[in-house]
Amino acid sequence: MKISKAKWVAIPAVAAALSLTALSTAPAHGDGHAGTPFGVRDAVMHMIGAHMKHLGDVAKGDAEMDASTLTHAQSLNALALTVPYLFPDEGSIPDGSRAKPEIWSDWDGFLEVSAAFAAATPGVITAVESGDASQIGPALGAVGQTCGGCHDDYRGPKVD
Repeated sequence: MKISKAKWVAIPAVAAALSLTALSTAPAHGDGHAGTPFGVRDAVMHMIGAHMKHLGDVAKGDAEMDASTLTHAQSLNALALTVPYLFPDEGSIPDGSRAKPEIWSDWDGFLEVSAAFAAATPGVITAVESGDASQIGPALGAVGQTCGGCHDDYRGPKVD
């Protein structure tokens, strides 16, 4: 499927608009957090995971690379850029959140690891644009390593 250059430019804008609409209207776990910093953060993190899963499936050959693959990579990049803004203050940690207080007590460190995450995501876009699905795995692996850098220090264990 060939998409014109104009559509390649428009697709991320449409995807971003749809994502923002979903974020503003979807309940977070149905627990009344929709529209709160926690609800938005939860939704964004789930969307990041969904984009990474699709890209990982393409890298493993479990899904075909198609026009949506680039949109997934671009959306991953756009969402990665929002991470520091998802943690406005310690008051945005409701019961059940995995966000650790270290995010705010070590704000510079948190900004550093979130910047590393955002900096790794354009590599996935480049890999997808190459048209070679075998390049996606290594680029996605580099992104995954940055996720661990944040999760290890700034995310607590699952709360049941």
